[in-house]
Amino acid sequence: MPRTSFFPESFIAQIKDAVNLVNVVSEVVALKKTGRNYQGLCPFHPEKTPSFMVNEEKQIFHCFGCGLGGNVFTFFMQYHHVNFPEAVSELAERLSIPLPKTSAGERTSEAGQPLKEELRKLYTQAAEFYHHLLMKEKIGQKARAYLTYRKMNPKIAEDYYLGFAPEGWDRLVSFANQKKIPISILEQSGLVIKKEKGGHYDRFRNRLIFPILDEQRRVIGFGGRALGEETPKYMNSPESAVFNKGRVLYGLPQATPMIRKLNQAVIVEGYFDLLSLHLHGFKQAVATLGTALGSFQIRKLKGMAEDLVLLFDGDNPGIQAALRSVSLFQQEGVSARIKVLPPNTDPDSYLFEVGSERFSAEIEKAEPMMTFFFNQQIKGVRPQIQDQARIVDRLVPHLNALNSEVERAYYTGWVSEKLKIPESVLWRSLKDSKTPRRGVDRIQNSIKEEQVPGLEWHMIEAILRIPRAASLFLNEDREDFFESPEARAVYEAMQKTYQQQGEVNPGLLLNHLDDQVLKNRVSALAIRVFVNQKDEETFLSDLVKRIQLRQLQQQEKALYREIRSKEKSGITEELRSLLVMKKDLLQRRKEILIASKG
Repeated sequence: MPRTSFFPESFIAQIKDAVNLVNVVSEVVALKKTGRNYQGLCPFHPEKTPSFMVNEEKQIFHCFGCGLGGNVFTFFMQYHHVNFPEAVSELAERLSIPLPKTSAGERTSEAGQPLKEELRKLYTQAAEFYHHLLMKEKIGQKARAYLTYRKMNPKIAEDYYLGFAPEGWDRLVSFANQKKIPISILEQSGLVIKKEKGGHYDRFRNRLIFPILDEQRRVIGFGGRALGEETPKYMNSPESAVFNKGRVLYGLPQATPMIRKLNQAVIVEGYFDLLSLHLHGFKQAVATLGTALGSFQIRKLKGMAEDLVLLFDGDNPGIQAALRSVSLFQQEGVSARIKVLPPNTDPDSYLFEVGSERFSAEIEKAEPMMTFFFNQQIKGVRPQIQDQARIVDRLVPHLNALNSEVERAYYTGWVSEKLKIPESVLWRSLKDSKTPRRGVDRIQNSIKEEQVPGLEWHMIEAILRIPRAASLFLNEDREDFFESPEARAVYEAMQKTYQQQGEVNPGLLLNHLDDQVLKNRVSALAIRVFVNQKDEETFLSDLVKRIQLRQLQQQEKALYREIRSKEKSGITEELRSLLVMKKDLLQRRKEILIASKG
């Protein structure tokens, strides 16, 4: 297939056999065992009720909410936004399996893949360079003193691999030259800037350095805090082939074990906010690189913990940031709690002021997101009817956006009480509003799309779910059986997999399908399980009879056409023979129908 031609089929099978889909998914989704499958909140669409399933035995996943399904490569591609060769390469790297080489000795990959490898290598070397200067060299004393001033200890510097970029224009440039790092890689990393008249200079100068890691603990970018009068005070390295700040949370690799243990993530904005929380034992904290929280980051955290707590600075920008976050969480179908700190404080300063015990109590007092939002919206509203009408118009879309009927009823009553407006008036406004309830319609529509009728798909379902069905259905030529081209494509992929492997492993089968819609359909069929052995036998025996009847029907149609042709030609001998065949077909059909009723 075109998509797999970058690597031999045997190598792709080797990767798939070595990796466990449950482990890969568990890095970003909290899975719970339910029967033969694992279940969790889908990382690809907003939902509050888990509809995302993973089958460890078959090594496939499927979401019955958004409809997406596939194997470990599909999941890795969709979640990390990489192509197929990149997914294979990334998984091989995790497993320490060397990539196959071409005859020229080069690694088999697309043009972009070596760049990513080179960038990660450069970022790692740069992090080591900055860290060494901070921890070991005399020139790093200034940065060490600043960390002491901010009450950070050496363990924090080690845990987060902090560094120091000294004053001067070419410290990193000189280091890169010594390491023979190509200037083109330096430029694309964003760590150096090209001069107009030739040459390059360091982007980070006189700054405390915060290496940014991905979920595999690889350095993919940097943040820097000015130690002098440089502006801006905080800056991040530019986005690159491996760094997208909207998809990364600072401190997530370090926080992941505690987030899973406590089922809670505390979200702050700044680097030092995160370090202070870590220092005081709140190791479930992550930060947003000093930027606004994004949808992908919310989606990432919802799969790891149920209790998401946002901490905001105690000033008007902090309140506005909290309000902006509400719509994002609603769009993702995720609940959260919000805590705005006292005026003129941030998590870093407030934590050192009140101590861990008081701070922990403040986190526990965090308001449910919608309670905070509605409180802020009605604050200062005058009792005049015009003001109340305006605020109701503003709140109705948010009430309608609540997927939970219980939540909608609770907050409708809450708003009614606060504004002294009859609850019946609010319910009429909700009914009249045309705002769609996110998620519900999409889920219902996708489920309808997956309920594919037809005997062809029932055969495919049997092969996917019942191991012995493969030998019953895949050893015959069924070229005339399939009317649906999609079903035919899946059947042919099944035959290829069966010829190569002696079985139809759904996880391997998906490698032979390029169409994501077909992958979704196949994974939906394969991930369902029978309640018991009797159900399986009943389904299979009934299917065999229905297929036999379909084949007889096709033979009868062909026979009737030939009989009509002979009748017109007046060829009696051949006609008698055809009529005998017709009688035999009718007898066979009768026997199958009697057996079905019996």
